[in-house]
Amino acid sequence: MSTALTSLLGNNFVNGADLTSIVDDAPLVGIYFSAHRCVSCREFTPKLKEFHDTLVAQGTPLPIAFASSDQDEDSFASYFAEMPWHAFKFGDDRIE
Repeated sequence: MSTALTSLLGNNFVNGADLTSIVDDAPLVGIYFSAHRCVSCREFTPKLKEFHDTLVAQGTPLPIAFASSDQDEDSFASYFAEMPWHAFKFGDDRIE
């Protein structure tokens, strides 16, 4: 795994997973910047999930890390519950 990717993404994920287990040997890695309050983001999330699931079904892993710009942890948790991927912890300093 690239040290540049590790320094960019770190190992601070909601479910305690580390970057190596998330990325594994995936050819692509997605970072999804979004927020519960953003209507267009909420409309896009199911489309991203469908795309993600299609790739996985075809044998192409696409690990995605949700980077929330929600203003409170309850909104973050509610929105993240709709997603099948990983997330940076709420309030992570790298998300601005």
